[in-house]
This record gives sequence, structure tokens and C-alpha cells, in this order.
Amino acid sequence: MGLPWGCSRPSLTGHARGLLTSLVTLLLLRLGSAQLRVVGPGQPLSATVGQDVVLPCHLSPQRDARTLDVRWIRDDSSETVHHYRNGEDLYGEQMGAYAGRTELARDGLSAGSLDLRITRVRPSDDGHYFCTVKDVNAYHEAIVELEVSATGADPHLSLGGYEAGGVRVLCRSAGWYPLPQLLWRDARGQHLPSVSQTHSQDQEGLFEIEGAIIVTGSVEGPLSCVVRSSRLQQERESSLHIAAPFFHNAQPWMVALALVLVLLAVSIGLGVYLFRKKAAQSRELVKKDAEQEEQAAEIKEKDVKLAELAAELAWRRCILPQNRVEMTLDPDTAHPQLVLSQDKSSVRWESEWQQVPNSPERFISQCCVLGREEFKEGKHCWEVELEGELENDLWWAGLGVARASVKRKGLLNISPEGGIWAVQYNEGQLKSLTSPPTPLSLSPVPMRIWVCLDCTQQQVSFINANNGVEIFTFTAASFNGESIRPWFLLGTQGIQLCLRGNAPQTLSPALEGSCPSPPTPGSPLLGAPGVGQE
Repeated sequence: MGLPWGCSRPSLTGHARGLLTSLVTLLLLRLGSAQLRVVGPGQPLSATVGQDVVLPCHLSPQRDARTLDVRWIRDDSSETVHHYRNGEDLYGEQMGAYAGRTELARDGLSAGSLDLRITRVRPSDDGHYFCTVKDVNAYHEAIVELEVSATGADPHLSLGGYEAGGVRVLCRSAGWYPLPQLLWRDARGQHLPSVSQTHSQDQEGLFEIEGAIIVTGSVEGPLSCVVRSSRLQQERESSLHIAAPFFHNAQPWMVALALVLVLLAVSIGLGVYLFRKKAAQSRELVKKDAEQEEQAAEIKEKDVKLAELAAELAWRRCILPQNRVEMTLDPDTAHPQLVLSQDKSSVRWESEWQQVPNSPERFISQCCVLGREEFKEGKHCWEVELEGELENDLWWAGLGVARASVKRKGLLNISPEGGIWAVQYNEGQLKSLTSPPTPLSLSPVPMRIWVCLDCTQQQVSFINANNGVEIFTFTAASFNGESIRPWFLLGTQGIQLCLRGNAPQTLSPALEGSCPSPPTPGSPLLGAPGVGQE
């Protein structure tokens, strides 16, 4: 920090006092921010419909929260569940579904407790909540998952009439959450197949499920209908015994079945006669078909090889010199635990949060950062390298591309459905982040990868920069006309992602040297504004 100079130089004592005051103020601000950490329960909470539940959340280390801004938010809608600030509950932004049903535990605020009580739990309360806290210098949040459940009534069994040579039996049960399973069992405990199954929800969100089964005379003993909740590990069961006289009325169907079988036997005999009559012709046709299939297999094999060569040629053209771009990282999007190098060409993860403003562009819940460049048309290719303590099998990182509008707050869907096309290193292995992720069998796992973006064909390819072998390609990517930006993920200390700016003109062995080192822990995120407010 520089000090202004006037017409005459100030005294050494005044200069030192001002510098000391500035350093002490900065240290206090940093200590206050570092202490503002929010911790959730770390595991889902269970609640029953109609009862009350407390969502736990607290500051770590312990700190008086009575003067802070505390807000509980639903993750799926980003709407406010409860808002507290400076000793007052604010209801102007509260969701209508929670009106009169929330309460912040005031008696624990002085000790850093931010617990929220929700009364008369409903099925719609099921899901993720964010416990957020901020003051003039910092912001932090924690995720709390609530699993709501309800056990319904005993199944109701009824007869639905004769059908398909048997008796149709219906089973219905209401008042469940989430949607339960409906199973049929005979007297020996063996499962029987349903012929139909439907469900619906009432105004309160509780499920009603109905199933049907056709029971014939072969079923001995009582028939049981079981409705089971996998979340609660509970089930309700009802049984029904159908007397033998009920099946007598179904016997005319047996006559019809016998007639069908006779007609089927006559048809089979006629078919055998015609088959023997044309046996010679059939053998000749079989021989010709075999020859044609062999020729078709050879043509198909050639087509496959041509397709593979065409695909290889396509991505090799993508990494031609005119398609390569020099990439830099955007500090305004970097998660507070990511530290960028001075030239914005490398990034590493640190356990200490950086003092940066919580702008709409910045990732908060996932340790991600975007490239500064945006692409909407043409072909573009850049090289990324991993360096550091790679012998540790617990490190993980990801790289690829994302829509410019990719979600920055709350839980991220890291897949093409969430607007991200990427691969991820995880415990010494590489996998593509499809839905679900696809493991990639590579040995050794490449540490230098080309990322190739074709906006025209809407494809994203990943190439081993050491040997030029294609790793994985996302085809028919749904960019939806948006700009596409490079995307990076890092969540382990001791390693760093590096962008190779001056890439070699041909695919060659690993480059010598290492990428520029990011600043040391404790220094602010380079290229970003200083400490600010939300």
C-alpha cells in the first residue's frame, strides 16, 4: 500500500504509525472473514409429515451470530424460507408455503447456533436447504438435506370381475410419501406379476397407489398385497383368500383356449408339410444368404474402418495451428478456494478461502473456474496439463467446457444436462462426466490433454497430448446457441492445472519445465477486486 507524499516528506514516526494502523486493520478484517464458516449436519435429516423438524446449522468456530444476516434458502427454487438480520425476523421475501411455519432458535444465536424449526412438515418440504450467513466482510453457506416421509393406510383389496380365465383382484392404499412399491405375494411368499399399476397425488402431495393382478385356480392359499416404503423401511400388508367356486365361472375360457390350441396344432402341421415340400429350395436360398451375409460383413468392416479414419482426421484437423488458442483463466468466476497465477495460466486449490467479492459470476458451492475466452462458432483447441503430487491416489480435478450461463450457486449438475461437457480425474483414474459417468480405461492416465471444441458440429473432444490418441468425444452437444467457455474443477491440495499457451506445432512428448506457480497462500486472488460486500 503506497502513502501519498506532500510538498515535504513526513516524519519517520508519523509514517510508521500510519503503516502499522493499516496493517492491524487489514489483519482484523482477514481474521473476521476466516472465522465466518458455516457447518451443516453432513448427512440427511428425516422427518414425518405433520410433525416438527429442526434443521441444524452453526458457525465454526463458535461466534455470536445475533448481529449477522442469516438466511435459509430452498435450493430448487432459490427462494427464501426464513430471513433474520440484526435481531429481527424479516418476512417480506418468505415463500408462501412456509408462512407461519418457521422459527429461528433465538436462544442459541449467541453461541453461533443457526437452527431453523419447521412446524407441521409437508411433503413439499422434502429437498435441499442452504443455511447462509454474511456480514460486511464475508459470506459462507452450508447445505442441509431434509427427507420427508409418510406411512399410508393398510392396503384395501377388492374383486374386479372375471378376466383372462381368472379373477381380477385390485389393491389400493393412500397416504404415502415418497411413492411406495406395490407387490403381490402368494402363500409361499413368492412374488406374482401385476397386470397394471397406477398412482396419483392428492392436494397435500401424498401418494395413492393402485395395482391389479389376475388370479387363476393355480394360486393356492391366501393372496397378499404389500405396499412398502423404501425410505422408511416399512410396509403394510393385507391378504385375501378366493374360494374355489369363484373359478368355476371362468371355465368357459378354458374351452376357448382348447379350441385355439387345436387350431394352432393344425397350422403347425400344415406348415411342416409346406416346409418339407420346399426343402431343396430352402437349402439353396440359405446357401446364397450365407454368401451375401459374408459379403455384407466385409463391406460393414470396411465402412467401420473408414468411419474411424474419418473421425480421427476430423479431430486432427481440429488441433491444426490455426485452431489453437491461448487460454487465460477468469478470476471473477473462481471459487474462493482457488488461487490463480499472476499470468492467469494456472490454478491451484487452497484450504483457506480468499477474500474476494461474492459476485453473481463467481462459483460458490463447487471449486470451479471458467476461462476468460468465449466461443460461439468455429473450431478451437487448447492444451491443459496437471502437475504436482500426482502419486497421491486421492487427488481429483476436471476440465472441459460449459455454457456461459452455467449455474454458479448451489448444487451443480456436472453433466451435459447441466450445461457441462468434461472429463474428470478421480483417485488415479479418468472418466467422462456423462449421465451417469463413464470410466475410461487408460494406462497410463495422461497428464496432458488437448480440449477440442467444434461449435459448428457441436462436439467436444479430449485428445492425449502425449501420443495423439482420442480419449473421449461428446457428440450432438446441446449448446442451444449460447457462448461456450473453458471450464476447470480442482479440489485437492498439492496439484495444479496449467494452461499451455505456446503449444507445439505437432503432437510431441511432454514439454520440459513446469507451469507458472500461483501466489502463496494468504495473498489475494490476482486480477480480482479487493475485499468487498455482497
